[in-house]
Amino acid sequence: MFFTTGINSIDSLVYGSWNSLPKTAVNLTYSFLSAPPRDASSEDSNGFAAMNILQRDAARTALAKWASVANITFSEVLGGGQIQFGTNDQGSRSSAYAYLPEQGLATTYLYLNNKSSSSNNFSDGSYGATVMLHELGHTLGLKHPGNYDSGGSTIGGPYLPTSTDTVDYTQMSYNPGVASSKTGKYATTPMLYDIQAMQYLYGANMSYHSGDDVYAFSASQPALCIWDAGGADTLDFSACTGPVVINLNAGQFSETAPGLHNISIAYNVSMEGAIAGSGGSTIYANASANNTIIGGNGADVIYQGAGNDRIEGGLGTDTVFYNGAFSQYILARRDGGVIVQGEGNDSLSGIELLHFSDRTVAVNDLPLAEARVTGTAGADRLIAGVGNENIDGGGGLDTLVYAGQRKDYAVSSSGVSFLVRDLKSNGGVDVLTQVERLSFSDGALALDATDGAPGQMYRLYQAAFGRTPDEGGLGFWINARDYGISLMSIARDFINSPEFQQRYGTNLSDTQFVTQLYLNVLHRAPDEGGLRFHVNDLAVIGQSREHVLLNFSESPELKASLVGVMPEALPYQVFS
Repeated sequence: MFFTTGINSIDSLVYGSWNSLPKTAVNLTYSFLSAPPRDASSEDSNGFAAMNILQRDAARTALAKWASVANITFSEVLGGGQIQFGTNDQGSRSSAYAYLPEQGLATTYLYLNNKSSSSNNFSDGSYGATVMLHELGHTLGLKHPGNYDSGGSTIGGPYLPTSTDTVDYTQMSYNPGVASSKTGKYATTPMLYDIQAMQYLYGANMSYHSGDDVYAFSASQPALCIWDAGGADTLDFSACTGPVVINLNAGQFSETAPGLHNISIAYNVSMEGAIAGSGGSTIYANASANNTIIGGNGADVIYQGAGNDRIEGGLGTDTVFYNGAFSQYILARRDGGVIVQGEGNDSLSGIELLHFSDRTVAVNDLPLAEARVTGTAGADRLIAGVGNENIDGGGGLDTLVYAGQRKDYAVSSSGVSFLVRDLKSNGGVDVLTQVERLSFSDGALALDATDGAPGQMYRLYQAAFGRTPDEGGLGFWINARDYGISLMSIARDFINSPEFQQRYGTNLSDTQFVTQLYLNVLHRAPDEGGLRFHVNDLAVIGQSREHVLLNFSESPELKASLVGVMPEALPYQVFS
């Protein structure tokens, strides 16, 4: 064995490599033999014939499939390639064979059996196409995952357990998978463990399918494994009319018809969307992405993931499953659907049932927001009522007033809306849209923290003073911004403030000033180029210090660093 990882699914396949180190890209040449090599064995040269055009094209197609999943670049040459293809007479012993790369050898060979009918049929799902993928796997370093070989096994373990030693998991297996046994069609791609092992040897191809892709399937789809390097990607089963299973989790299997087990997702792939079939779908969301799940005409069962998921049930009686007890979630029903918070922030429509660990709840039995309050295009001051309300502030800077203290309410974002749950009295939930501020008897919350004045002030405190703002100071400066005081003017006031002078002294040089901004915002000393750039802005171009301060406080780096740190509902004290 060439490398050992301690991971059975890799170690059961990996034997050799074209490189001396794992996870290293490789460039390989290949060519087609016109005669047996001079050092060919009698077995290799028996009944030798050059590959025909069909066989050569099949080899190129299989090479491209391996290159799509791993960092392998293949180049065709006229002769003397590192991988060389031919055919010979293997009788009834085998359909093909190939040699593994060995240290010290410059060439490997792959021979099809020119007496086998499979050597002239390479259509998708054919035995000939999967034989070509299998044998090329050998030339790239993969062995059989079990103790078998057409000529007797000469390579030891480890081996896969019986349950996964099938072509559902690896093209290198001799054992049929569920899909091929049921459909008579063979797997059309490198499979789950093949991709894992090949990427261990040569690294992953991160340019393959890196955009937004839709993978559409029919009910009779031959088995395949999806390697996708990035983007927002969707599994589309809408052409399937019977029951299907769609699993968006990496390393798991979906099925386009009952029991097929024919679609897998490679490890380290993030899949974002699912479109159900019309015969009832079982759908598993994942925790690595915010999923968009579109149900079909049947009764769909959807297992929610940990992200912020949008789920449309479609027709039929559709159920969404949650892991926790009912009391762990905040539910807000409104016209057109329900928002569920607890495992992410989910927006559901067309869903009839919600299943929790301790009960199943009919969505229509949840209290519907009794009142709809809509503000004007101006700055409205709205009063929260009793019960569940849908409140849309409209345009302008809108404030919603609650009678209680801040601690009596739970405020959380659902993505496009905020939910306010009454913790003290009736437990009602208000759904807020286009409401910027909440006022309580003992303070306030800014809901426009990310893009509005509250966020600007929060970041300015961080850039100027290296600290989070106190509620009183934040309220003062939010009030100033709300009344039209420019951000530049406020930045100047921060630099001239007693706190700034006490922290840094009254005679900061330009270099010291810029260095302090780096420490406050990026938490590191400036690099030479960055320091020179900003000092030049001050000393040569004549930019003001407040201008440079704002360059730091509104920088993408600071905004990104505050995600998950600055509260989405930002507490402050109202200044009046």
